[in-house]
Amino acid sequence: MSEETPTAAEPAAGAAAAADDADAQRKAEQEAIQAVRSLPPRLRARLCRSLSLRTFLPALEKLDRAVFFRYFKGLRPVKIDAALVEKMVQREIGERGNGMVAQLVTYNWDEVEHLLYRDLQDEVKKINEDVEAIAAIGDDEGDAIVDALQATYDPRDIYIAFVINGVRVAPAFYPRRFPTLGALTEAI
Repeated sequence: MSEETPTAAEPAAGAAAAADDADAQRKAEQEAIQAVRSLPPRLRARLCRSLSLRTFLPALEKLDRAVFFRYFKGLRPVKIDAALVEKMVQREIGERGNGMVAQLVTYNWDEVEHLLYRDLQDEVKKINEDVEAIAAIGDDEGDAIVDALQATYDPRDIYIAFVINGVRVAPAFYPRRFPTLGALTEAI
């Protein structure tokens, strides 16, 4: 019996895979940062108010203790409110570009609004089952998705879901479809 010995190419392949994973992680963080930054202030505040602090704060403490202690150290849980979370989001995502916090905010909002998130996924999958393969969604398709969701959900939440989940519609779609919600390009 002979044991297989690792070749010199195997560690190099592992290093290349790790580098690809790190690049994908950085790209995902940048997309999350841009998505949260691009929300108008009213909708960013709504996003923060919608988060379940019972799940968000322990996850933040576990994933980024420095951020947690920077904003919430010594505070009793009843003293932590959406305004304080919004201030943290403003500074960490807007000023510091903290991608982990942006991804955590997106994930937790999707969990709280899981029915909207599921319905949005179902509507987008009608275009293509492999949603990541969709390069762009046309205005007609985007209108159909919004029309289907608007029967059940608040337009502000639909807007937030489209933006933070990266639904690939043209930038002109947002002011046309959601004229009262503000410009998509407004920065933090």
